[in-house]
Amino acid sequence: MKSVSLLGFRNIRSASMVTDKQVNVFYGKNGSGKTSILEALFYLSRAKSFRTNKRLNLLNTDSSMLAVSVDIEQRSTRHKLGIGLQGNGQAKIKLDGELIHRLSEASVLFPTRIVTPESFDVFFSSPKARRSFFDFGLFHVEHEFKEHWAAYSKLLKQTNALLRRSNPDRRELSFWYKGLVEASARIERFREMFFDKHFSKAIEALADELAANENVDLIAGLEIRYKKKLFSQSEGISLEQQVDRQIERDLRYKQVGFGPNRADVLFIQDGEDIGNKLSRGQSKMLFYLLEIAMVKIIRATTNKNILLLVDDLPSEVDENTRSTMLEMLLHSEAQVFVTGIENKIAKEFMNYTNSVNVFHVEHGTVRPENMEQLCP
Repeated sequence: MKSVSLLGFRNIRSASMVTDKQVNVFYGKNGSGKTSILEALFYLSRAKSFRTNKRLNLLNTDSSMLAVSVDIEQRSTRHKLGIGLQGNGQAKIKLDGELIHRLSEASVLFPTRIVTPESFDVFFSSPKARRSFFDFGLFHVEHEFKEHWAAYSKLLKQTNALLRRSNPDRRELSFWYKGLVEASARIERFREMFFDKHFSKAIEALADELAANENVDLIAGLEIRYKKKLFSQSEGISLEQQVDRQIERDLRYKQVGFGPNRADVLFIQDGEDIGNKLSRGQSKMLFYLLEIAMVKIIRATTNKNILLLVDDLPSEVDENTRSTMLEMLLHSEAQVFVTGIENKIAKEFMNYTNSVNVFHVEHGTVRPENMEQLCP
């Protein structure tokens, strides 16, 4: 990402930044607006916020619209990408000056990951968050996945709507369930392939790279196990009968009780699920390593530049863990946008690379700082 321009986003009335280095550090007091910069870039990538479900909350109180635009380079080609949001809720996305009507066109061009102080807890406490994490990789690595996922989601939505009716038509339910069983199986095959073909190998490679680091124990011999919530099947019973049994169960709960939306991901080491046994420091370190593995997979498979947004790099972890986080972020070859309260984050990154931009954020104003003065 070569440059960023913001207009009317949260408390940032207007800001333009040259962000042509691998690491871009934004520091300032809490409430200064530094997290809003990451939020704006995430909004450009996904057309949604990671902080609120109400898009109009993103508008500056003195603005009737917001705009986020970036100059990016992807596969040696420069692009201009922007998103605007009006006070009436209407949003528009433009790519190289042309309106685009499918968000996936922007998302595919602009792969973005976000790590916040809450990411660790959400990831290890929520099966949905774990599923979304790995589906992000599938979306970028397997082009057919998004079409199959859209078809499955449509079937699931329709089926759940039927289950919630007071007197649903059983024949209509049976028809939708048969399609749902087939669509679920396709999604499960994609996910299992992603774990076997990509993620397991990426974790092994990362363990080799960290062989001399004490944090290698977190991923050495780690098995990432995909746990499916299968459609109940029994030998000697026809598909129609099996569907009827599943419908009977699901009608009691008014929702579909099987499929990819019920699956989970387990982290197995020495035969035990370690997801709920890690300390907070270990959880954060493992989450960072999983993020790095994901970035590496997408970059190696697609040859795309990846944007990694890190809000408030953990300061409460021990020095070795923090150093490992910094090294892994750089080693991922992603472009990193990171926030913190003090400019010492920039100095820490400068121990490993000279490709660092620093910006001071204060009361919604973003000001670049001279690296030579910061790190003489």
